[in-house]
Amino acid sequence: MKTAKANSGAYCSMAAIRYAKVLYDMELPEEVIGEAEEIFADSSELISVLESPIVTKEEKHKVIDRIFDKKISTFLKVTTDYGKAGIMQEIFRAYRQYKNEMAGIVTAHLAYVVPPTEEQKKGMEQFVCREFHAKGVSWEMEERPSLIGGFLLHVNGREYDYSMQGRLKRLEQKLTWR
Repeated sequence: MKTAKANSGAYCSMAAIRYAKVLYDMELPEEVIGEAEEIFADSSELISVLESPIVTKEEKHKVIDRIFDKKISTFLKVTTDYGKAGIMQEIFRAYRQYKNEMAGIVTAHLAYVVPPTEEQKKGMEQFVCREFHAKGVSWEMEERPSLIGGFLLHVNGREYDYSMQGRLKRLEQKLTWR
């Protein structure tokens, strides 16, 4: 199956992206989607039941009706009927990314050794908004000591490497090319 690089740098299958767009188009309340996402995140047994070939379609539908809000149950029944219950968390992740994309918000993944100050973060946010014509930035922060110093910024498939590790690699390349 093909995959597409989603905004956060995490790969989402094309199926997850398609289902996420349908979920977005349903215009369900955020609480309903958040609650369903939480239930799937907390219950691996539920996913096992919904993926099981032994459990009948009708029994799966009864489980969905018992656990989830009626507003989202039809969507979950369709995804289960097509064997996509195992990628529900990926669908929710793709939904969040698509929702942000529709609102003009880009997701930026920042890897750092020392957390940035608010002033540095605002400067990076202004850069990202200007560079990607965005209205806002959703941050994913990750502490990564292997960078030695500085930071690594990923936005929409682009990488901005201002880390000591990256600088040392570039210096090594320059020296070995001579």
